[in-house]
Order: sequence, then structure tokens, then C-alpha cells
Amino acid sequence: MKTTQFKGFRKSGVLLLIFLIIFISCNKSEDATFTTEDNQFLNNDAVTESSQEEIEDMAHSLLNSSDPIAGRVEEDSRFSFAYILREVSLDKSAGTITVNFDRKSREVVNPSGCVDSKGNVRKGTITITWSASRWYSTGAAITITFINYGVNGIVISGERRIVNTSTPGTATVVWTIYGTLTTTWPDKTTAIRRVDIQKTWIRNGAGAFEKIVVSQTPCTIAAFSGTSRYGKNYSVRITTLLEYNLACQLTNKNYVPVKGVKEVTVDKKTYTVNYGTGACDNTYSVTLNGVSKEFTAKTDSSND
Repeated sequence: MKTTQFKGFRKSGVLLLIFLIIFISCNKSEDATFTTEDNQFLNNDAVTESSQEEIEDMAHSLLNSSDPIAGRVEEDSRFSFAYILREVSLDKSAGTITVNFDRKSREVVNPSGCVDSKGNVRKGTITITWSASRWYSTGAAITITFINYGVNGIVISGERRIVNTSTPGTATVVWTIYGTLTTTWPDKTTAIRRVDIQKTWIRNGAGAFEKIVVSQTPCTIAAFSGTSRYGKNYSVRITTLLEYNLACQLTNKNYVPVKGVKEVTVDKKTYTVNYGTGACDNTYSVTLNGVSKEFTAKTDSSND
């Protein structure tokens, strides 16, 4: 009887040992697949993307406050303490809006920047210029220029061009977006990101804008491309339309897609990034060499 118990125990021990070996091997496989450099690149790319998407949202908020697209203007706490100068033509077909986060007024400087309701610290200047038509009308061309603009220690410079390519007479609003922006971290490392995409604003049954769907501009090889903070060239293809929930942006200030899939190629590695099925959060999964890992996008000056 004792021998049987010992054999049973030995058998169980062998099974347990096999399980532990498999478990450890899986963990080692994941560690081997996602290197420190992989984790850093994916985190920093998410920070860059989220920061630049927020800037477009800020630009539309400012444009809407000058010439409402639907007759309603939401208060935006991100500009509460900034000095804003508006120069708009009488017919509103052209104009410039300058936001200076380093000033409270023309006379009063604010070198410490502006803190919004979420605790984000903003510094520098954003200039939004449009021409050819009212900013939300077909043919309107908008240029966003960044001069030492920074949020939480991350500085963005360069220009982004947004052209309204909607079909006249339809309720659908389409923007073609292109340009190059440089992101600089506090340690002086930089990332360059070129964008070449189309954004379609989708209305709900009540006629209000509900979501934004993003695709590559037709006949382009990549939606995004550039050089990472670590000197690696990369390109991004959208394989399943990326979807942004406008309610998430408004309430949670979440500027990461809630749906969609993209492929990110860095050197000889290709990451598949999946944003899920619609949850209003900053999380997404990345698959590399058959191994998947969860990530959370952050907008800060960390090195991870």
C-alpha cells in the first residue's frame, strides 16, 4: 500500500515537474520574443500616436469654438489657462488661431505652463491656420504648426496638414491628413512620424458625430512611417479599419483606437497590433512570432 502511494506521488511529481517546465518555457519564450527594445518601441510608439491624435482633437475643438459645426460648443479645459488669439475673416473662410500655453494673457507670462483637469502640463505654442472654405466644408485646408509644444515633458514639433475631401452634398465628413512631426523626450532622444491617412467622421441616428474611422490614403504603402526613438526605421499598415470613439475622447480623453488592427514593421520584425472590440480604454494587444502581450498606452515622459 505504501509502495502504491509512493508510486502515485512520484507520478504526480513527474507531472508537476513537466507542467513547471512547460510553464517556465512559455514564460521564457515570451521574454525571448518581446525584448526590452520591443517593449520600449511599442510603448513609445503608443505615446507618440496618442499625443498626436489628441492634438488633432484639440485643433477641432478650437475650430469648432470659433465656427461651430453643429451649433454647439463644448467647454475644453485644456485651454482654460492658455492665451488664445483668434484672427478670422468675416465669412470665416480663412483664419488663424494661436494658442500660447506659456502666457496667461498678452502681458502675463506663464513659464510653468498650463495644467488641465487631468493633471497634464502643457507648454509651448500651437497655431491652426485654415483657408479655401469654412474649416468643416469641402475643400478647406487646415495646417497645424507646433512650436516647442509639450505635454508632460514630451515636446512635439513640425506641421500636420488636414484637407477636407468630403463629397459635396453628403452628410459624411472625410479628412485627408498628411505631414511629419518630431517627438522629443526629456533625455533628448527623438522619434519622427510621417502620417498619410484618411479619417471619416460617422454620425449616429440622431445626426451627431459618433466615431471616426481611419484608413490609409489610397495608393499609399504605409499609413505611418518614420524613425523610432531608438534609431530604427519603421512603417505601419492598417489591415482592419481603426475606429475611434468620440465619447471616449470627450469623457476619458482616450486617443487610442477602440477597434481595428495594424501591422508595424521594424527592421525584420512585424508586430500585429489589435485594439479589441470597442472597449473605451487605452489597452491593446500585440502579437509577435505567435506570442501575444497586453500593453497600455501612456502619455508621459517615461523611458519605458
